[in-house]
Amino acid sequence: MLFSILVTLQIFSGLVAGESSIRQTQEGRKSLETLSNAGLFFLRWRAYADYKEDLKALRNIFGVTALIFIALFYVISPAESDSFFNSLPGLFIVLWLVMQFGTDFRKSVKEQFSIAGLLILGPWLLLGMDALTNFQFQQLRHMAMPFNAFDIQKLETYQIALVLSLVGGLIGGIMAVFSIVVFSMVPLFFLFLMALLSVASRFALKVQPKTARNLALLYCFIIGPVLMALESKGVI
Repeated sequence: MLFSILVTLQIFSGLVAGESSIRQTQEGRKSLETLSNAGLFFLRWRAYADYKEDLKALRNIFGVTALIFIALFYVISPAESDSFFNSLPGLFIVLWLVMQFGTDFRKSVKEQFSIAGLLILGPWLLLGMDALTNFQFQQLRHMAMPFNAFDIQKLETYQIALVLSLVGGLIGGIMAVFSIVVFSMVPLFFLFLMALLSVASRFALKVQPKTARNLALLYCFIIGPVLMALESKGVI
């Protein structure tokens, strides 16, 4: 992967460094103009990008890719159970889910804490249902059975509801915080890359052509060969 990136950088720096020679032919001029226009379009696009819209687009790409791989999985039916291809549908489904969380963060956080709220209110709802049936079914005490080792059944019914509500709130809060942290990592990573690319694009648009050519010459003839040599030796 690193070698491919270095080769790509070497090619582009070589094109910039040899611009004057390439422009001597009509085909070379046309090619350079096409590359220059494409490069400027990309830099301007990334320099003033809408990160939220980009995250939504990335989420949609992951979703469509997941559907494609699911369809291919059932059409091709890989024979090897440990094949990497088998994990691709699940991988892109997970990526789609975490991006779904990241693109609508407030709604996702509300959903997580609403589950915690349900765990807090649940015991009191059961207490109310038991009261309506004159405690005929003892649903709340049945719900508390996993905690019998702590002699919870010796408590009053409202005390059991209070204990279960506190335990449910603690568990729900931990689950909500854990989900927020875990599901936010991937969107934040992509957001960091987008912001980094945006800053780099803005910087590149401000660089003078002469400065860009000098930097390309420096990379093409000194930095690039050194990095490729280090990569081939396994140093980097």
